[in-house]
Amino acid sequence: MSGTEEIGCCGAYCGTCREYRNTCKGCKTGYLDGSRDLSRAKCRMKKCCLARGHVTCGDCGEYESCETIQSFLNHPGYKYGKYQQALEYIRAHGHAAFLNMAEHWTGAYGKYPEQDT
Repeated sequence: MSGTEEIGCCGAYCGTCREYRNTCKGCKTGYLDGSRDLSRAKCRMKKCCLARGHVTCGDCGEYESCETIQSFLNHPGYKYGKYQQALEYIRAHGHAAFLNMAEHWTGAYGKYPEQDT
């Protein structure tokens, strides 16, 4: 997947997470190679995204009308707005551009170029 396993279905960037590097399996590890059973996953968003073969929910043609992702993104809190911003950036610029930008972040979300926000 060319590094895209570090992008969560929700748009979070897992590449900066210490737990991801050491103990966390993230939302994709094991599901992509079949060593974990996707039907046993608890996250509806992950199950849908991976079952459809998407890297993120932003890749789905039903993104704007999907009750699951829109419900998640409409939670109150700063991080949900940042996840939405990530998904919108991915939709506009692609996974490679997102990964190139995110490699400089220190957390699950970061700053976007001013002209692209």
